[in-house]
Amino acid sequence: MVGVTAIATLLVGRSVADVLAEVPKDRLGTDPWTATLGVEKADPFQVAYLPDCAAGSVTRIVLWDEDSTPYWEVSGPPTPMTSFVVGGTPKGFTEVVPYEAPPRGALVRLVAFRRVGEPIGLRYRATQLVEGKVVATPNLSLFSREGFTTAEVCGDDAGDTTTATTEPEG
Repeated sequence: MVGVTAIATLLVGRSVADVLAEVPKDRLGTDPWTATLGVEKADPFQVAYLPDCAAGSVTRIVLWDEDSTPYWEVSGPPTPMTSFVVGGTPKGFTEVVPYEAPPRGALVRLVAFRRVGEPIGLRYRATQLVEGKVVATPNLSLFSREGFTTAEVCGDDAGDTTTATTEPEG
């Protein structure tokens, strides 16, 4: 029985390490991306925006809880996009994990993976979103839609187009 438990623990640990190596578990409010997504409340939807400084072809989008368990995940061919509806499958993408609304007040991480460059994301609670304003980091600042797309919300390497992002197989 101990042997079965050890093997199960090893297998689970390996799959968790694959996900966490790509985008680590929350570290007391610090996430590894250098560019932020912006999210706007548009009842009953949430619309996510990519800033100009992090433009690129998106290959995967996930909405995770604090432990990197997906509420929603889609993937597809590299597709240029400037926005998407959270929970809606972009044209040409495949739903990997069907959308499940997070519990009210849950802390979530919305992450977009680009074919080239680092992932970009935002950590937020739906209760922090504002109708008609784009919420983004730093410190969940409020932007107009137009103001966010051109804002300097990317780190030094967020627009880097020389390094390909590695995606887990599966």
